[in-house]
Amino acid sequence: MSSCDRDENAQHFCTWLRELLENNFNEIKETAASKSEHDHYWHQINLYFIQLKGLETGYRQGAKRARSDLEGAIPWSDFLLMNSAADIHDLKIYYENYIPNDINRTTDETEPKNFFLPSATMITKIYPTGNASTWQLLFGHSSAGSYTSMLRIQKRYKFHYHIASNQNSNTVPGMDIAFTGYPGILASTDDFYIIKGKQVHAIVAGVGIKNENLELWQTVNVQKAMPLAARVMAANRLAQSRRSWTKALSRHPFTGSKQWITIDLNKLSPLESLYELDENNLELDEEAASIERQNHLKGLVWIAEQLPGRMHMRDVSAFFLETVDNSTTWLASGIPYYKEILEASRVNNEAYITNLTAAESRELNNLEAIDKFLRTRGFRGDLLDDEQSVAYGNIDIKLFAYNARLGMSDYHAFAGPVFIRLQHVQTRSLPAAMGYRGDLQPASLIRDDRLSVVVDDAAELAELQVITERRIVRDDMRAIAMSQISSSPFKWSSVAEKMANLQHAGHPDEWNFGKVSPKWAW
Repeated sequence: MSSCDRDENAQHFCTWLRELLENNFNEIKETAASKSEHDHYWHQINLYFIQLKGLETGYRQGAKRARSDLEGAIPWSDFLLMNSAADIHDLKIYYENYIPNDINRTTDETEPKNFFLPSATMITKIYPTGNASTWQLLFGHSSAGSYTSMLRIQKRYKFHYHIASNQNSNTVPGMDIAFTGYPGILASTDDFYIIKGKQVHAIVAGVGIKNENLELWQTVNVQKAMPLAARVMAANRLAQSRRSWTKALSRHPFTGSKQWITIDLNKLSPLESLYELDENNLELDEEAASIERQNHLKGLVWIAEQLPGRMHMRDVSAFFLETVDNSTTWLASGIPYYKEILEASRVNNEAYITNLTAAESRELNNLEAIDKFLRTRGFRGDLLDDEQSVAYGNIDIKLFAYNARLGMSDYHAFAGPVFIRLQHVQTRSLPAAMGYRGDLQPASLIRDDRLSVVVDDAAELAELQVITERRIVRDDMRAIAMSQISSSPFKWSSVAEKMANLQHAGHPDEWNFGKVSPKWAW
């Protein structure tokens, strides 16, 4: 509502958007009805929208029982709009450049209109244990979004969906999906998922990708656009491998321009056959073991990148398993990874930091270091000068580690705009009951209530371009770079005067929360 009611042009955009989403839904529903019997992907798309209709039904019935005046307060088109959050940024660009509209046109009509957001950030490091027989993963992800959206939920779906509409078919490989999300939204618009099944254990994460080539939109028919959330959830459920995940996601590469990484955690575990002895010489056949190990690790990591109308994906496991110069760490902040996508986007990657130094990579050896890295490179729009201040920035941090030798994962999530925590904490050893051996270096140390860091000099942050809640910032308007991140948590009361028009019902005043590490009871 705060976005759609901002001004007359925003109202016209949302009217166009709601009509587009409803028309697309009706067409998707018809296509799913005709194809779901023989196409597993379309069956999962159909189940996604059945769940969404169930959400609307539950809302209406609940509102009717609670207070009758709420019945019908949220129209069906807005359920579609909420669940298309990842597509709206792209659709706004399309609308401004290709939909005739005479409202509030104050700039040159021939000037292309593009909108840059401070990107989410994710960092991935895979490195071997001491004997190099198993691998460890460290992963961090920080979403970027409006402060008004900071009403967060940890969700877990454990649905015994079938692959096909035939109830005698197998259940989907990705039966168990946990993610960070929001009320009324069926997927993670933060783009972070932990997926489990009988033979599946994987993570999926994404960030928005930069694109300066608006001509790509001329090849896209937004009237046929499939919401990114539906595509991602279909891929999460259907994929047996990381290759099949990217293949499923590539079915409709229209809106939702993103940079994705997906990692098969099962492949980090050792192959038992590598440690079997040869019956003749009782020695391990190193050559055969090396070949088997390489084959086992194929498909460990896939990166997929989508621009309007096109998608590029590839198995990049070799990059992460290469230990020369500590090149096992990948920093993703929206700059295209693939040469093909970089050229198509027309982004000048020389203006951005896309690689870590060997020293920086070595320092990222536990989740506390990942936490510090994300915090010191975070963006807080409310800390800019009053005239530039915006309620937009990095609004959470997710930290995930997996130690294949221990068979243990370590997961923490922090809600709210990032800030530097200045207190020390004591580490707590892994209990022996969990299989921790003193001679092994765990993927991370499970720490006290908060993962805290001590920072002497916060890193300088690059200039960022933003969309504010009050106005549209064109691509020639940049936010002032900050010299350091605040050591204080965000408070709504501290920005009450300059952001009085922003709705934040249901929010606390101060966002000073410790980590959330859910222990599911089922």
